Parts: sequence; structure tokens; C-alpha cells
Amino acid sequence: MRFRLPIRVYYEDTDAAGVVYHTAYLRYMDRARTEWLRREGWSIARLADELGVLFVVGEVRVRYRAPARHDDELWVGVGVQAMKSASLELVQPVCRGETQVIGEGSIRLVSVSTTSFRPRPFPEILHKVLAP
Repeated sequence: MRFRLPIRVYYEDTDAAGVVYHTAYLRYMDRARTEWLRREGWSIARLADELGVLFVVGEVRVRYRAPARHDDELWVGVGVQAMKSASLELVQPVCRGETQVIGEGSIRLVSVSTTSFRPRPFPEILHKVLAP
């Protein structure tokens, strides 16, 4: 994994039984991607302002393996699987402890222009940050 973000499960993330809603996993993965980019020096605002690029989710798949519950301590990883000229394939495990994978995400991000919202190649400066 290129990056790991610790996550605490809050009551607001759960249903009446204290089990995390399936959509919360997507929020956790989004936070991990955002913090990974920030650690590499690239906030979403900086990407847009300086490079004229945004990343949009083109495809997402999630496999749920075990429930997360209120007050669990989890971590969400970010790993780069592949990079094409205008898209990035990421793997994002959601884990409890060091070994228990409770969910697995596969996300394809697409680089788009801030003005046209059409796909555009990643700027060269981002290749060292994003390349697998």
C-alpha cells in the first residue's frame, strides 16, 4: 500500500444494529484518496487551480467481507494498480487490525479538464506521484 489512513467508526456511519452502512465504505475510501494526494503535496484545489485537472470516479467496485461496527478502529489503504494516460486504477482495502480485510475497493479515477470536464492526460508533474 502506498498510503494508509486510520478511520474510527462513528455512530453516524451505522444502522440501528451498529453495523456500518455499505455507503460509508465509499466515504472512507474517498477520504483515504484525498489524504494520500495531500500527503504527496496535491490538494484537490491545487490540482484544479494550478493544473486545470480534476479526478472523477469512472468506476467503483466494492466487495464486503465482514461487518464493521460502531467504534471499530479501521484503516483504509490506497494502492496504485495501473496508470494510463488519463485514468488511474486503484485498490483500496478496508481493514481491521493488521490482517483482517473487511472490504475491498477497486476504483478507476479519470483525469478531466476543469473547463470542459472531458478526459485529458495527466500532467507530467503528476506521473511521479501517481505512477505504480
